Amino acid sequence: MALFAESYEEARRAFRAAVKRLGGRLESAPLPGTGAQGEALTIDWAVIGPAGAPATLLSISGVHGAEGHAGSAAQRAFAAALDPRDLGEDCNVVMIHALNPWGVSHGHRTDADNVDLSRNFCDFDAPPRSNPHYARVHDTICPDRWDDGLSSRVGALFQSLTEELGAAAALTAFTGGQYGHPNGIGFGGVRPTPSHAAFAGIVESELSASRRMAYLEWHTGFGDYGRPLVVALDAPGTAPRNRMARWWADQGLQGEDEAFDSGETPDWSGLLLPGLRRLAPHIEIAGAPIEIGTVSNFQAFEAVMIDRWLRMGAEPGDADLRSMLRARLRAAYDPADIAWRERVVEIGRAMHLAALRGLRAWQRESHAEA
Repeated sequence: MALFAESYEEARRAFRAAVKRLGGRLESAPLPGTGAQGEALTIDWAVIGPAGAPATLLSISGVHGAEGHAGSAAQRAFAAALDPRDLGEDCNVVMIHALNPWGVSHGHRTDADNVDLSRNFCDFDAPPRSNPHYARVHDTICPDRWDDGLSSRVGALFQSLTEELGAAAALTAFTGGQYGHPNGIGFGGVRPTPSHAAFAGIVESELSASRRMAYLEWHTGFGDYGRPLVVALDAPGTAPRNRMARWWADQGLQGEDEAFDSGETPDWSGLLLPGLRRLAPHIEIAGAPIEIGTVSNFQAFEAVMIDRWLRMGAEPGDADLRSMLRARLRAAYDPADIAWRERVVEIGRAMHLAALRGLRAWQRESHAEA
């Protein structure tokens, strides 16, 4: 697919070119470190439509770096279909590209310090949130050596915890995030990362006038292959949840009860959307993280383990093993399958446009009520 890039630099150039074609304003924030090809790293963002609009569609890609190429393609598919004249005078689009540019460039989920950005948006002025059972799984899911029996041991441990604690608590132990093991999985850091700080700056500079927001945060991994899964963070029956459900009612979404075998989801900490709500309490937000499925849930978690082991495993293994694991990592986050990539483009275009239509209707409703 032409909209899929094979490197961070290629994706960045394509994103900036797409925004320029729309006449949008481009900004960037440099981040420390270098990319896989020695390139400088930046978070780029675009503002399309009037600055200071009271209604904003916010789209974010690359929170998990290895998933960033799909998010970039989804954003550029939207840009190709967008007519800025449809925004009117009271609505704009802000697209943040590659929030974790180091991860996008190097093909890793976390940043250069092993911080999972999707666990880093917590309140660091308060005590870190506890994940009491993570310590029980750390040694198993973060091995020094990768061997043929590892998957079976991880599966058995998860089953044992599920029987003891219930599915939601077991999922939280494995994936909920933790703040005590810097070399572990789901490490949320001990302070805001450079990406977190840059995001806070974007919120301050671009979203101070916004009052209503459609929110799309692009991920890959969980869910049925090539199918969108909205990870709803608002409780059923609340206004944001109902609004989002109306916007995306015809998008062929997979239900969370289908995507997670138990019908229960983890208690994740440090997520970006709750963090945005703390940074910008003046904005009413409807939307959610969106997963586009690639592999089974267990294989998606194995990919998290692979990602960590390839960087931090004390026993690096032979070249054939590492090559095989890199291929599995790629398949979990950025499949080369043309049909899957076509679905990403279709989903990205359709869900952005549906959210924009919903946001415009919401804005009209607010004017009618005023």
